[in-house]
Amino acid sequence: MFDRGDVYQHWVQLTADDESYSEAAENGCQLEVRARAHEAVVEVLVCVYAADGERVVEALERLPASDWTVEQGLVRGRDQAERIAGGENA
Repeated sequence: MFDRGDVYQHWVQLTADDESYSEAAENGCQLEVRARAHEAVVEVLVCVYAADGERVVEALERLPASDWTVEQGLVRGRDQAERIAGGENA
């Protein structure tokens, strides 16, 4: 079970379709990335949890939909999550 925070809870309040990606990293971290189009932005949720389920990072980024697709946002979020799980600062 993951220690979900306010950012994640805010994300699930809006029942819009999203694309998602999840992975268990070699070090045991769990990565969860979601992206969706909402109004004039692409919202990207990046979550990284430690092997014990503790929250490492939950972050929401809003990208202009005029410059970003949902798929591109998902790739960006995945890259960020992998870097965080690898020890880089959020």
